[in-house]
Amino acid sequence: MTNEGAIAADAASDTERLRAEVAELRARLDSYERILQLRDAALPATATPASAETTALPTTHDIAADQLLPAQDGFYQLEWGPDGALRWTGPDHDVHFEAWIDRSAPLIATFRLFHFGTPDNAKALAIEVDGQRYPLHHQGPGKVMRSEPIAPRDTDGPTRVTLHVPHIHSPSDHGAADRRRLGVAFQTLRLARD
Repeated sequence: MTNEGAIAADAASDTERLRAEVAELRARLDSYERILQLRDAALPATATPASAETTALPTTHDIAADQLLPAQDGFYQLEWGPDGALRWTGPDHDVHFEAWIDRSAPLIATFRLFHFGTPDNAKALAIEVDGQRYPLHHQGPGKVMRSEPIAPRDTDGPTRVTLHVPHIHSPSDHGAADRRRLGVAFQTLRLARD
């Protein structure tokens, strides 16, 4: 075997070892995520109201990237960036959040994002609640987006907020190995009265 052949074989071996290591780390991360999901699902069971008559619903609700955010709601695995936990949305355009919150007064949805994915998303993000569309607007200089007031509702039940991300991209289109279809990098959502 030539020297070049030995170098190529070593590189292939190193690449295979790194792939196995990444697969093992991803499996560990998935296991930790499942444990956190089970913990989050078990803890709120005592706090979830049986009905609005017996327990008042909170007037604010916070959702963060490191909480239970299932793939079927439009999220990829938990990642960490310089500003903390984040999850890329995708592969579809719609991302779903569910909250038990008092809807007797208008609410504002405030999103903190790590990345818009593509610049066009910064001007085109919107949410849908109860069939009504609410555009998101920049709040301050960062990547904080705020909705218009969400109309109140008299009925009980969870509030489903759907974030629509119009522009999806894939890092592989720009030469990266990541083939995921990504929307935005989500960090937090806060629902609160105006």
